[in-house]
Amino acid sequence: MKRTQLAPLDISRHLHSRRLEQEVENRTAYTIDTAELNIYETQHIAEKIELTFNSPVLASMIRGKKVMHLPGTPSFDFLPGESVIVPGQEMMRIDFPEAQKNNPTQCLALAIAPDKVRQVTDMLNDRSPLIDNAQGWQFGQHNFFLTNDEPIHQLIARLIYIFTEDNKAKEVFANFVLQELVVRLMQTQARTLLLGPETAHANVNRLAYVAQYINKHLSRALHIKELADQACMSEPNFYRIFKQTFGMTPVDYINQQRIALASRLLRTTNRCLADISIECGFNNLTYFMKLFRREIGTSPSQYRKQILLA
Repeated sequence: MKRTQLAPLDISRHLHSRRLEQEVENRTAYTIDTAELNIYETQHIAEKIELTFNSPVLASMIRGKKVMHLPGTPSFDFLPGESVIVPGQEMMRIDFPEAQKNNPTQCLALAIAPDKVRQVTDMLNDRSPLIDNAQGWQFGQHNFFLTNDEPIHQLIARLIYIFTEDNKAKEVFANFVLQELVVRLMQTQARTLLLGPETAHANVNRLAYVAQYINKHLSRALHIKELADQACMSEPNFYRIFKQTFGMTPVDYINQQRIALASRLLRTTNRCLADISIECGFNNLTYFMKLFRREIGTSPSQYRKQILLA
């Protein structure tokens, strides 16, 4: 699937006022009652720099590259456009393999007060409880890596603007954005855990089961009533809960999976576009090409050509 080209996060106002005193992990903190935004700049190659927060933290890359070492997780490259949620009191060990004075590594760490997290999760558990999940909505209990989508990217950018702005209403603005950010991050985590192709939850979670059912029947028409029946739910209730849990409608998910399948077939076969369109459940070739371009950013033919030239 396409990775949306996101504009770099704008920290120009921070750069104008910050003071650099060290070569490794220069830190500037912007604090409100419910959160602290830390912006780090590293100008020197370093290894195993240790960092811990008392609260759950969202770390996002702005510029350059890190290698992250988190407990119970294989080490991974951390690049702009990516984020990771880390529980409070968990040690991060970080390498800076490319940091230089004229090419610094920059990242942010947004620590969110446990009371704020609890306020948001309690609200969701009350208004939109997760089905087949006794623990309910949770945030910051485990490491979670993600590629920022457009809404999450915009919310992070908005928080940078609010925290670095001299505005007396900063707390009010920030708390509205923090609430939406936490909800969207939890929806992203739910999609990863329950809608992934290798999910282990299909036998115990109805939505995960329906996701697997969808992926087994992408080549034919799929109707909401059929999916609701598979989930043993009414049609309106299924539609509402699916959207609340994952932040997308069942139709959006079906189309996303069909385009993902089309992308694989374009990469791995020589089949014509009409055959691929039908295999992916699109009876209208024009609609398939239009949706593919919208999701991937290029036409199916251009996509295949780019793969062959790579």
